[in-house]
Amino acid sequence: MWRHIDTYRCFIDCGPVQMSVLAERQGRPLSPNLWDEVEGRIKRCLASLKHYLPEARKPWPKAQPQRKWPKILQIMFEAVRATGDPTLTSMAAVAGSFAWVVREFLVEEGATKVLINNGGDIALYLAQGESTRVGIVPRLGLKPTHYIEVKDSDGIGGIATSGFGGRSFTLGIADAAVAIASTAPLADALATILGNAVNAEHPEIKRKPARELDPASDLGSLPVTTWVGNLPLSIVEEALEKGYQKAIELYHKSLLKGAVLILKGIVRQLPEGVAHRINENSILA
Repeated sequence: MWRHIDTYRCFIDCGPVQMSVLAERQGRPLSPNLWDEVEGRIKRCLASLKHYLPEARKPWPKAQPQRKWPKILQIMFEAVRATGDPTLTSMAAVAGSFAWVVREFLVEEGATKVLINNGGDIALYLAQGESTRVGIVPRLGLKPTHYIEVKDSDGIGGIATSGFGGRSFTLGIADAAVAIASTAPLADALATILGNAVNAEHPEIKRKPARELDPASDLGSLPVTTWVGNLPLSIVEEALEKGYQKAIELYHKSLLKGAVLILKGIVRQLPEGVAHRINENSILA
């Protein structure tokens, strides 16, 4: 099911996939008929992935990629493999991959500007001369406090956010761990890594094995965060520093183009200045 938000944007609801899509061609809206095809493609991807969930839930080194895998799973797998993190399953890139499939279709149909937000995982396409601003929320459910300015020459195709309180489990305690990358699937996987890395031990941090919360979770017996209470500044800074060091590592490997890490109102950025604070004069999108 889909509905118009305005002339340029629609909201698509296909069960586990709920995304807002902005698409235009040189400042003009695309044909409304395309939204039916977008919805159909999402449904076909969901149906094809359903049969391969056991493989998608394995850490990627233990999965056995095959040519018969559906395109959506191939995209997911390649994204997590590119990170080199052997603990990731293909599911770490699922939201970004669905957004990417829609992005690719709209570009084929002539869009010169595309922004797709699939639950905080954003796929972008900016043709020559196009630019946009993407808002960053400090925590799930809050309004954006920062924005990232993206130009066509930046080579940015994805901006993804992970953290405690999101749709997926996390091993860490970040309120928001934002990864900027060349593609949305890669950004999704990298955000997962960063969200896990922003971490510390403290009595106000509670965890449980993932399978106790969801028997079907791809994280199995790994301890996922269930509660983050009041933390002393030293613990907040320790957790952010761990995430920052992981971001530097990924940045130097040319996987990550930038990162924004937020915990208890404190923000760390890589590189410094990649995100700008929103004020009354800021215009997003």
